[in-house]
Amino acid sequence: MPYQLTCTNRIMLLNKKDVLHVFVVFSCLFPSTVITRAQQKKNVPLASGVASNRRHLRQCHQHHHAMAAEGKEQPAVRLARLLKDKLVPRMVSRGVFGSAWQVQGVEAVPIGGQGEDYWSSTTLATTLKLAEKSGNDKERSVALVVKCMLPSAEFDVYSLSAVLADNEVAMYNKVFPFLERLGDATDLYPKCYFAESDVEGLLSLTVMQDLRADGFSLAKERVALDKNHVMLALRAVGRLHAFSYAAKARCRREFLEHVVPLLSEPTYTPAWHARWSPIMAATMLRGVARVEARLKDLKAVKDEGQHQRRLDGLARMRAVAQDAFPAMQAAVTAQEPAGVIVHGDFSRNNMTFHYGEDGLPDQVRFFDFQTCRYCSPSVDLAFFIFMNTSPALRAEHWDALFVEYFSSLKATLDGLLDGHPVDEDFVMPTLQGVREDFRRHAIMSFIICSFFMPQMMMRKEDIVSMQEVMETGGKVDSMLRMGGEAATEVMAGIVLEFLDRDLVP
Repeated sequence: MPYQLTCTNRIMLLNKKDVLHVFVVFSCLFPSTVITRAQQKKNVPLASGVASNRRHLRQCHQHHHAMAAEGKEQPAVRLARLLKDKLVPRMVSRGVFGSAWQVQGVEAVPIGGQGEDYWSSTTLATTLKLAEKSGNDKERSVALVVKCMLPSAEFDVYSLSAVLADNEVAMYNKVFPFLERLGDATDLYPKCYFAESDVEGLLSLTVMQDLRADGFSLAKERVALDKNHVMLALRAVGRLHAFSYAAKARCRREFLEHVVPLLSEPTYTPAWHARWSPIMAATMLRGVARVEARLKDLKAVKDEGQHQRRLDGLARMRAVAQDAFPAMQAAVTAQEPAGVIVHGDFSRNNMTFHYGEDGLPDQVRFFDFQTCRYCSPSVDLAFFIFMNTSPALRAEHWDALFVEYFSSLKATLDGLLDGHPVDEDFVMPTLQGVREDFRRHAIMSFIICSFFMPQMMMRKEDIVSMQEVMETGGKVDSMLRMGGEAATEVMAGIVLEFLDRDLVP
C-alpha cells in the first residue's frame, strides 16, 4: 500500500503490516537556526546572529510551504520515517530487545518530554510491538520514550542546543557506563536503548525506557513539593554526586582527564553574558526592590544588628545583579575538592516518581541530562531547594535538608569505596564542606529562580516565549509582569531568606 501523507498535525504512515500514528507540533520540527554545532562549541556570540536567525526562520517556513505545494516530504513525516524505517530496525538488529524478536508495529504520540512541563525538545511516547521470529505467535510490547533535539533559534537565545544535545548523548553513552563500573547507579535514571548525535539532520536522538509503564509520574505539584518528595529527591541526588567522588578516589586521572571533558558548558558563555545579564538584573531586582521598600518603611527596628545586616546584604545583592555572570561562572566552574558531575537542571520538571500503596513516593528517577557539567554540587542543591520547596518547609527542615542529602552521599560513597584503594589526592566530603560550598554558590539559584519562578506560577497559556522575551523593547517589561504581585512577593521572601541565612557573597 502506498504511503499517505497529510498536512495536519496528525500524520499517518500506512504500510503492508503496520500503522504508525505520530502527532507532531510542526513548529518544533523546523531546523530554524544558523548557529552551527561547530560555532556553538566555540561559543560564537549569539547576538550577532539574531537577525539572520529570524530571516532563516522565515525562509524555513517558506521552504516548507513550498515543499508542501510541490508534494515533497515534510520534516515531520521524515521524522516518522526515521523512527519506523531506520531507528527501530537498527535497534532490533543490534539485539537491543533480544535476538529472537522482530518488529511487528510501532505507535507513537507526543508527550513534550517525559511529562507536560518540558519545553526544549520534542518527545514521543512510543510503543514497540515485537513478534518472535520463530513464528509461534508469541508477542510482546516495549514502552519507549523517543526524544529528538532539532536546531532551534528560539531556544538558542538561552542555551546552545547542539551542546545540550551532545551532553545528553555523552551522559548515556560514556559517562553513565563509566560510573556504573564503580557500582550500580541504574536506580537513578531510565534505561537508554539508543543515543546518538547528528542523526538524519537532528541534533540528537535518544531512545529511553518509558518509566510511566512502570508506574512513574511527575509530581502533581508544579512548584513546591512536600517533604516526602523533597527528601526522596535529595537522597537520590546525593547518590548521584557520590559517584563522582568515588571516581576521583578510585580512578582519578581517567575520570578527570577523559570523562569530565566529555561535557561542555551549554549556557553560561560570553554570549549569554552579553544577552541575558541585563534581563537577569531586572528579574533579580524585582524581589530586592520590594524588600528594600519594606525595610525603608519600617517605623521601628527591633533588632538594629539584623536590620543593618539585611541592608548590607541587599547592597551586595544589588552588586551581584549589576552583573550576574561572574556568580554563574563561579558556580559552574569546579573548585576542588567539591567538584561533581551535576544534573544541572535539578528540579521537579526533570524527575519522575513512583508511588507505593500508601500513596507516598518510594522511588525517583531523573531524566533530561542535557545540562550536566562538572562543577559545584550546589548547582543542583540550591536550585532544587529554592525552586521546589516552600518557605514553610525550609523554615522547619533547613538543617535536615542538608543532613538528608549528605547522609545519602556518604553512605553511597562508603559503599563504592569499600575494599578499593583510594587515590592519595582524594579528599573525603564533609557535611560542613557541603554547607560552605552551598553558601558560596547559592546565589546562582536565586538568579535562576528570579527568572523561572514567576513563569512556573503562571498559567501555561500565559507564559512568554524565549523569542518574545528577546524582542527589542519588551524584554524587561515582559519578565517583570510574569506571575504578577504573587510572584513579586515570593521573590521578596526568597531575598529575605538569603539575607537572614547569610547566602549573599
